[in-house]
Amino acid sequence: MTEAARQENEIASRVQASILPGEIDVEGLAIAAQMLPAEVVGGDYYDIIPVEDACWLAIGDVAGHGLAAGVIMLMIQSAVQSLVRLSPQASPRDLVCALNGALYENIRKRMRRDEHVTFCLARYTPDGGLVFAGAHENILICRENGTCDNIPPKGTWLGAMEDVREVTKIQLGPGDLMLMFSDGVIEADDGRGGRFGLDRLRELLVANRERSPQEVRNAILAALLRWTERPDDDVTLLIIRCHGVYWST
Repeated sequence: MTEAARQENEIASRVQASILPGEIDVEGLAIAAQMLPAEVVGGDYYDIIPVEDACWLAIGDVAGHGLAAGVIMLMIQSAVQSLVRLSPQASPRDLVCALNGALYENIRKRMRRDEHVTFCLARYTPDGGLVFAGAHENILICRENGTCDNIPPKGTWLGAMEDVREVTKIQLGPGDLMLMFSDGVIEADDGRGGRFGLDRLRELLVANRERSPQEVRNAILAALLRWTERPDDDVTLLIIRCHGVYWST
């Protein structure tokens, strides 16, 4: 890599890190998240956007990683922020459809590339309702009683098709712990062909269900880095604890 290219990557990396959300307070929720890029610039994305009487949660993964994936991730972040702030009470389906149209135009027609994006956009409301659209990795929800739901999104990838419309609805209750993650977690390789896997991730979530989201995040990352010395794909974790159900007044 030339010195100019290295400097460009470092600038892109700083920009990418600076737009990820920090610690955010959301009534009724405790949230912890982290993104670890496999290269200087990553293709993973997450966001937490509180609005009046709701909170939007987003997670995505651009196919591949590196600078091109990072540029597409920045497109997604900017578009999602704009769409949510323009229509904070909208259905996730409508915003995902608008986002997909923009990405399809940019990726397929203008950039003439074939990347796609796994992406999930969810809208949480104070009654514990969660409506999400898009297609990403399964969502794990460890219930207060210790059972763990494994919920697959019903949508399609972004940027690959011109229309996406499926939605999924779930209900969170007090004490429930939800995990959203990128495929870099479950596909992490131990160097001998063994994958970290969804079952191991689910077992970790259940075993740590009484701990805070920050402690759960740290426990999963520690286990992952024991499994693989250096992940070869971007890794993102978004952990949400529902403290209680509140009706807006």
